[in-house]
Amino acid sequence: MAAIHPKGAVKDEVVTYFFLIKHTEKGTVQSAAQKKKGVNDVTKVVKKEGGQCNLYSTRGAPFDYVSVMTGITTAAAVRIAAEIETRGTVKATLISGIEIMAARVISGTSPSEKRR
Repeated sequence: MAAIHPKGAVKDEVVTYFFLIKHTEKGTVQSAAQKKKGVNDVTKVVKKEGGQCNLYSTRGAPFDYVSVMTGITTAAAVRIAAEIETRGTVKATLISGIEIMAARVISGTSPSEKRR
């Protein structure tokens, strides 16, 4: 049976996965080399799943890092979350979302210059 989509609906919307990551007690005492190895290991898993990711360090937020991943399935996102937590150095909260608006910035052009 074919899926029913409302008029104008996109059949295959791109899902972006946001991993909100916080160090555990064990993770706060890791060396820089250990942290880098963990990041590299997770990056390999993301690539193996066919995805791309960006990792952001945060300050003054309830999480230490935010990782944004695209090009993966929901099942892959769950597997990656498990991989992130496997060492016991961080906890990851997984949130999925679809883009509803994209901000576009034209370099060197102010809003008043665009109206002219």
